[in-house]
Amino acid sequence: MAENQSQPKSTGKTFKLFLLIFVCLAVPIAMDQVDIDREKVRLVGRIAVGVTALLFLYGLFTKMLKVMAFVVLLLITLVFLVAEGHVKAPHVKEWFADKAAARK
Repeated sequence: MAENQSQPKSTGKTFKLFLLIFVCLAVPIAMDQVDIDREKVRLVGRIAVGVTALLFLYGLFTKMLKVMAFVVLLLITLVFLVAEGHVKAPHVKEWFADKAAARK
């Protein structure tokens, strides 16, 4: 009888957790895009990485992030490096300005 019972799927929970992690990591990147003070971006980036690391550990211990663990670690590392200023993220407005200049 126990074999016939289906276990609830955790795909929705995993997607929600990954979406929450993605939104949390997008905040410092968005701040960097609109040229907020560098120190504020660093502080928000550190906080976002810390919160995301806690969410990541929660996902690992509940076994929700089996497949996406490597992707989340890569995103955490990238956001930390951008927030600290070690890596310069391309600015979207510069990209659009280049595209507009190419059209003329």
